[in-house]
Amino acid sequence: MSSSLLRPSLLAIASRHAMSSPTKAALGRKHASPARRSFDVTVSAAASQNVDKKYVPGEPIANACVVVTGANRGIGLEFCKQILAKSPGNSVIASCRDPNAADDLVALQKEVGESRLAVVALDVADETSIASWAQGLGALEPVQAHGGSIDVVINNAGTTGTDGYSKWELEDMTADEMMHVYKINTVGPLLVTQQLVKRGLIGDPGSLNPVSLVGNVTSKVGSVDDNGSGKGYAYRASKAALNIVNKSMSIDLADRGIWCQLLHPGWVRTRMTEGRGLIDADESARGLIRCVMFRETRLFPLGYGG
Repeated sequence: MSSSLLRPSLLAIASRHAMSSPTKAALGRKHASPARRSFDVTVSAAASQNVDKKYVPGEPIANACVVVTGANRGIGLEFCKQILAKSPGNSVIASCRDPNAADDLVALQKEVGESRLAVVALDVADETSIASWAQGLGALEPVQAHGGSIDVVINNAGTTGTDGYSKWELEDMTADEMMHVYKINTVGPLLVTQQLVKRGLIGDPGSLNPVSLVGNVTSKVGSVDDNGSGKGYAYRASKAALNIVNKSMSIDLADRGIWCQLLHPGWVRTRMTEGRGLIDADESARGLIRCVMFRETRLFPLGYGG
């Protein structure tokens, strides 16, 4: 696992609503231990005094093993493409429900090779699928090439509902719809992270400095304060819940060397949003990767809400 991973901002956000101030928290075993053992978007991490002398602002991380869920299309696919393009030492575990139908991922794998891109089946709404997926990760070539550990996890898989926006209104909401969205958007990221921690694939037990990052893709519509239009009960609630899951994980995983970070992609034109939005998936992923994959302390507002 990379000994010096990244210098993330408090909130990796691809919209104009970046309100948090950047921190100078340094990640990596070589740095001094922070005074505060909570690494997430709402808590300031103590600044490290021992800055890596080899650090160059804006330099991409090399030799990182990255897990991406929901990787077969949209933002997830762009994450895979761009992370692999950043450095020949980067590798990706691209996870999706049906790898056999993930034509774009298969084509990308042929281009970069199986040693750099593994395409693996994962249904984040199924606890058994998550456990089986995690159990098999250690045998994958990209993971073995990185010493049996994972540097970055991007919990990207998500849904607006069983049939897009068809149940966006109050009168159309059902218990099944609420639970379907909640399972994918909230419980999925929690259980994925849980399984990786249990199997020792992320973090470094006892470390007071982050050596792994878990990025949870959230949304501005999960904000209570920002909700001025109503509707979207299942989606809003699931993202609000994900935010508090991220907060708790940031506290519980701090002494395992794991930084938990919320990622807001903006309003992106994808299949999930039925082509609606103000920004394309490639631009959204590019902005978020600058926070996740680069050693930067700044925020990167793209000027698009969502």
